[in-house]
Amino acid sequence: MIETKGMLKARFRQCFGCEPTVVVRAPGRVNLIGEHTDYNGLPVLPFALVQSHRLAIAANDKPLIELENDDPRYPAKRIVPEQLSAFSRAGEWDNYLRAALLGLMDAGLLDRGRLARGMRILVTSDLPSGVGLSSSSALVVGFALAALQLHQMEFDRSYLADVLAEAEHYVGTRGGGMDQTVCLLGREGHVLRINFFPLEVEAVPCWTGCQPVPLEIFLSDSGVRIEKSGAGLALYNRRPLECRLALAVFKSRARRNDQVALTAVRYWGDLAKPPIALSHEAVLAMIRSALGQTAYSIVDLCREIEMSESSLSETYFQSGAGERLWQEAGSVGLKLRQRAEHVMAEGRRVDEAVEALRNSDWPQLAERIAASHVSCRDLYEISCPELERLVALGKEAGALASRLTGAGFGGCVLHLVRRQDVERFQKLMKPQLGESQKLYRVAPSAGAEVL
Repeated sequence: MIETKGMLKARFRQCFGCEPTVVVRAPGRVNLIGEHTDYNGLPVLPFALVQSHRLAIAANDKPLIELENDDPRYPAKRIVPEQLSAFSRAGEWDNYLRAALLGLMDAGLLDRGRLARGMRILVTSDLPSGVGLSSSSALVVGFALAALQLHQMEFDRSYLADVLAEAEHYVGTRGGGMDQTVCLLGREGHVLRINFFPLEVEAVPCWTGCQPVPLEIFLSDSGVRIEKSGAGLALYNRRPLECRLALAVFKSRARRNDQVALTAVRYWGDLAKPPIALSHEAVLAMIRSALGQTAYSIVDLCREIEMSESSLSETYFQSGAGERLWQEAGSVGLKLRQRAEHVMAEGRRVDEAVEALRNSDWPQLAERIAASHVSCRDLYEISCPELERLVALGKEAGALASRLTGAGFGGCVLHLVRRQDVERFQKLMKPQLGESQKLYRVAPSAGAEVL
């Protein structure tokens, strides 16, 4: 169980011999629906969790950042402010502090002179890592919020979400801005419909006018741990690259066929927004026509995008999972149509889920959640046997719908359960989980806050 504010302050005094100036809470998140759509400019529907990181911070009396964590898996770190950009090896937890502070400096929200004075920071948490609840992004948000509050810097939360989404690229993760946005802007009892480029946030009540709450949300842990900044980096980064390549081929085909002027289109979501404003159904039909191949080789990509191999490599394959993906494209090919189909259809499912929540149409909500999982499994290919087992078990235990949540390849499965079926669901699910696996009951909570 997470420490109370008083316990955290006492622990801070024990570590550093002084009182903390600021205590902040930075929650994890669950994505109800809308997987891998954020970096494609399409909406998501997450909510913030009660489970959170808590950080206590104070100024240092020497030019040094002293970092402590109550979890023994994360050893103490000492960072000289002038060496912030000297990142530790991939997966080390101090990299998230470095990313947060560098991002704040890049955006002009914090200057190097203030950081040179040093800080003392203690982190404690009941938010599990590696299970798809965005513990890494929450840590970046927590570090940034604590530093800004310590130095009494003003900021806009929506802008800060954009800043920190970009800052997380310092640790190598090429994702979107969902995690940072819901961490900063989450509201109790609400999911957030978040759209991107530009950032637009709408709070949607979960169970409007329904007392008692008609549905409960559970998470079952698959036991598969893939750290996004460590071993899972290539897995997480390849899908955004495949989506960029799919859009490049799509635009090239549209230009040659004189279908639609797409010069200004940068993301798949731009096709559904003014001035183009095509329906999702129209875009899906165009995808199936333009991206007809099952898989694309390097030769295919060069022909379709009208680039030389060297230009193609330099433009698309020089970062993240690029080198490995180049090799895979040369051997088994890249599944561009499947990735594009998933993100466009998933964007539509988000809007249909919002409509279902507003109308208290739980069968429709369950249908969309189930369809999302099928698409994540078959078209985006981010599931694994352990996740599939939990989806099947959820159905057997009486869940209305179950699906993987988060970036995939491991982590958790979300289960939507009728309130009257909760006891039976728990009774049937818990014996099927291993010793290291847990069943969490979760609910939409408030976003990051200064305590």
